[in-house]
Amino acid sequence: MAKNNNNMIIGIVVAVVVVIAIVIGVIVGNNNKVGDNGGQSGDNGGGTSSVDYSDVDVSVGFGDYEVMEAQAKAIQNGEMTGKIIQVDGIVSHPIKTYSIVERNENGNAVGTEFIIDGVDESNYPQDGEHIIITGEIVEKEPLYYVIKTTPGYIEILDAVEEETNE
Repeated sequence: MAKNNNNMIIGIVVAVVVVIAIVIGVIVGNNNKVGDNGGQSGDNGGGTSSVDYSDVDVSVGFGDYEVMEAQAKAIQNGEMTGKIIQVDGIVSHPIKTYSIVERNENGNAVGTEFIIDGVDESNYPQDGEHIIITGEIVEKEPLYYVIKTTPGYIEILDAVEEETNE
C-alpha cells in the first residue's frame, strides 16, 4: 500500500511540475510577443499607444515623390527607426502588404509599408484610397522597417482617380 501511495505522490508531483512549466511557457511566450507583427516600437509592449504622434519628425505632402523617395530609402536603411512620420498619399495593396505611396509624373510609385496595431487587415484602408497616416518607424523583421500606427492616426480622404489617356 505504501508503494502505491509513493507512486501516486510522484504522479501528482510530476503533474504539478508539468502544469507549472506550461504556465511559465505561456507567460514567457506572451512577454516575448512584440505587437501583432513582430515589430518593435520601443515601448516594451510592442503597442503604439504610448507613442506621442503630435511631435512629427518628418512630413511627406501629397504628391511629393522626391521627398517620399528619400524617406523610403532612409527608412529601409534603418536611419528612421523610432521617428514619427506623417504621409499624405495613396494606399497600395498589390499583394499581401499595405503601403502608402507617392507617384511621379511617369507613374512610378515609391512608398513604405504600414501596419495598424490591433486592426485586422480586412479593416485597413482600401487600395487606391487617399489617406494621411501618422506613425512610428519600427523594425518589423530584421532589417525591414515599416510605419506602425493605431486606427486613430489614419485619416481617410476621398479616393484619387487615376488619370487615363483616352
